[in-house]
Amino acid sequence: MNKLIKGSMTTILSLAAFVVVALVALSIVSRSGSSHGVMQGKLLPCKHTQNCVCTEPFDNRNAEPIHISGLAAETAWAKLKNAVISAGGNIETEDNGYLWATFRTPVFRFIDDFEARLDMEQGVIHLRSASRVGHGDMGANKKRLQKIVGQYEAGQQQ
Repeated sequence: MNKLIKGSMTTILSLAAFVVVALVALSIVSRSGSSHGVMQGKLLPCKHTQNCVCTEPFDNRNAEPIHISGLAAETAWAKLKNAVISAGGNIETEDNGYLWATFRTPVFRFIDDFEARLDMEQGVIHLRSASRVGHGDMGANKKRLQKIVGQYEAGQQQ
């Protein structure tokens, strides 16, 4: 019986070590390159994974763009930048109505990408949040968009 317990503990510890090593490896992979930018005037669409949310084109991932009606574009854009920073983002690039920011997850420090595109024709700011690695994110990107929109709306009331 004692050998059985020791064997089970060894198996559990080996499995735990493997999981930790795999997560660290994925964290390192997430630090290299990402898929972001504008193609044909729009944010890149999400791949067929559950770790991305994008408002352009609107799909069944339950995310809507920020409507900026009644605000000057510069005001709306400044509020968005403040919301991204307040939500923990690091703005990497901002140019001509396009913003790219990165977020780091707590424990393993995975890097996720956030993007925004100002669409004056429709009076909205389109949003995209995506993990660089994996297939699922337990709703992290959707929650991030909700947090940024919430921060944006809170700033709008001031």
